[in-house]
Amino acid sequence: MTRIEQSIEINVTPREIWPMIRWDRVPEWMDIIKKVEYTSEQKETVGARAHWIGEAGGVKSEWDTETTEWEMNERGAWRSTSGTFTGIGSMTLNPSETGTKATFMMDYDLPYSIVGKIIDKLRVCKAVERGTARALKKLKILAETGNQRKPRSKLPNIIIGEGAGGR
Repeated sequence: MTRIEQSIEINVTPREIWPMIRWDRVPEWMDIIKKVEYTSEQKETVGARAHWIGEAGGVKSEWDTETTEWEMNERGAWRSTSGTFTGIGSMTLNPSETGTKATFMMDYDLPYSIVGKIIDKLRVCKAVERGTARALKKLKILAETGNQRKPRSKLPNIIIGEGAGGR
């Protein structure tokens, strides 16, 4: 499995960031995730299910997840249950002296045996690392400017680093 783990300091409390952590809001700040829709009536609780669509390094993936942890204002975690992507992931918010240390972690495998591992090392992993760094910077900007509670249609168009496509 490949592990991606990155953190950023955000100058607001975990409670102020938490609204952006809900899975269906992740595409607002993480451009490698194109869409997330809840497929269960449950949303913000252990056992909630969602369908994700993502693209990194030119590789498109769709997968379903189940929420495995949901501690409001602290940590959300998921595991894939089906699709073209196998993995686990989490977002953890820890209070810090300046506000919050936000940590994104994901372990994943591409489904193509040795070929998948080569593609991952050459393209996908680097794209996911860059996309994660951009995402955390965008989450920081949204949270620190008070945009985390605005509806999607009212959010500013923030492009960081290599642009929305990450290419």
